Amino acid sequence: MTQPLEGIRVIDLTSVLSGPLCTMMLGDAGADVIKVEAPSGDQARTWGPPFWGDQGTEFLAVNRNKRSIVLDLKTPEGRDALFKLCESADVLVENYRRGVPERLGIDYETMHKRFPRLVYCSISGFGDSGPRRNEAAYDSVMQAFVGIMHMTGSPGGPPVRASISVCDVSAALYANQGILLALAARARTGRGQRVEASLFESQIALTLFRAVGYFATGKAPAGKLGSASAHLAPYEVYPTADGDIMIAALNDGLYCKLVLAMDLPALASDPDFAVNALRVKNRVGLNAALKARFAERTAKEWVSILTSSGVPCSGINTIEDALNDPQTAARDMIMNLQHTSLGEIKVPGIPVKLSETPGSGRRAPPLLGEHQEEVLRESGFSALEIAALKPRQTKPSAGH
Repeated sequence: MTQPLEGIRVIDLTSVLSGPLCTMMLGDAGADVIKVEAPSGDQARTWGPPFWGDQGTEFLAVNRNKRSIVLDLKTPEGRDALFKLCESADVLVENYRRGVPERLGIDYETMHKRFPRLVYCSISGFGDSGPRRNEAAYDSVMQAFVGIMHMTGSPGGPPVRASISVCDVSAALYANQGILLALAARARTGRGQRVEASLFESQIALTLFRAVGYFATGKAPAGKLGSASAHLAPYEVYPTADGDIMIAALNDGLYCKLVLAMDLPALASDPDFAVNALRVKNRVGLNAALKARFAERTAKEWVSILTSSGVPCSGINTIEDALNDPQTAARDMIMNLQHTSLGEIKVPGIPVKLSETPGSGRRAPPLLGEHQEEVLRESGFSALEIAALKPRQTKPSAGH
């Protein structure tokens, strides 16, 4: 079955998380992704614990459906090899520190002159303009900078980092979208263009109603509220007889379903809680009544009662709980891949389902330089050229 990006070749110069996740998504859709690594390899290969054998699990999570080669782009030979690869490439993705592509002679302006059809994607911390363009940025730093940490955590408690790398992941998603848009434009114009995505801009975009609320009122969003929402109620975690439960009764209809299912009909007709704005205003009194009733049953009992009544809710699961839930298997969200040195490994599946041209897991994450000869031979390199480009180091130590 033909995949959406079959026939598209991607040169992946990225490392760590945002860039590799972006290119993995292209590979999932059928693109031929060539991961070009320095002789030392993608640094995420050695990050851990945890490790799977001698492989860093962060690397394994975002590098399926790729072939790996090693080129030292600090040398003329390495750069010339990259240029030759780009002759048959459609997309190049990089997430170097600002200024590095220029020093290497592989910046957008240079590459666009040589390869005008090439879509060139840059993923950075703050973007390529503005006073902060040269500042380093990692996910946790960006969470602090854009206000995520200010809003995350318990009231009165210290700032808290979201445990999922939301800045890296969202930048990858936006970069992926930009590449697909640029490929669509190229189909009409015949010309490639530059695609820019950054951790900073992806997070400013994700502030959504928080930002609009600030623009509307001139007031900064409320600080840390734990699991609660500043503008919806009841919409937070409540303790039960044996654990916690998350409730999302975010409109008047769901609120009525909630209190009736809990056998609290007086709350449905109480004028203090008639609409959401009043429930937010009178949150303390509402929560006191709800908490008293939640304490009478277990979390599992409440989930059963409320789910059957159409109220969105959940117990507080672990990652293990979620991965072993039957819904995960039903939606093919665990993928088994055959790794060259580890044997069968499991990784999260593909979250977007296409009915006619679905994505697939064709390759496990590669070893460093695993496809060196194969890729270079396909790209027209002679045996002597391939031998000259043979990497000195093809397996970094895991460092654990």
